[in-house]
Amino acid sequence: MPTNKSERARAPLDPKFLVVFVVYFFVSFALGLLSLSVAANYDGVAIIWLPAGAALVALAFIDMRLWPSVVLASIVSNLTFGSSIPTAAGIGIGSALGAILAAYALRFLGPWEELSILYKALKLGTIGAVISAAISATIGVSSLYSTGIVPLSAFAKSWARWVLGDSVGIFLFSSFVLIYCMIWGHENSNAEP
Repeated sequence: MPTNKSERARAPLDPKFLVVFVVYFFVSFALGLLSLSVAANYDGVAIIWLPAGAALVALAFIDMRLWPSVVLASIVSNLTFGSSIPTAAGIGIGSALGAILAAYALRFLGPWEELSILYKALKLGTIGAVISAAISATIGVSSLYSTGIVPLSAFAKSWARWVLGDSVGIFLFSSFVLIYCMIWGHENSNAEP
């Protein structure tokens, strides 16, 4: 059993990881369906995208190797709502890339263990949201534009809605996770992202 992060990164896929991978996929898929169902009309942009928060928390605190599950859950969620395969693939790649880069930024931008639960939520909700949402929105709206779903005249408006939706999803989801850790006294609430 790997004992540190470098050993875990080189370890083969064990059954426990595969269970976490599958559970994360279904949780993120369900959150994606919920988020897309809340949208009044499907134009590819949800006003609240909870899977963005789930992805950032999963990659920052559970295991960075979950990124393919982020991609798959996003693709399947968007295919369910009528996106084409190229559009859904672009959205999925953008979602994962945004979460990956935000998780790395959280690791390298300052201390974590000294922060109170409020500052942890703010750090996730600001740094994570800015980086992840901007990357995801740029790639996602570009995918929608390239497949004709979003016209060029609506690109900026769709990008802004996407950033807002991802940011709200990141802030809500990460806040709930941190509050859960605080209430139940989990040792992982101090874990470095």
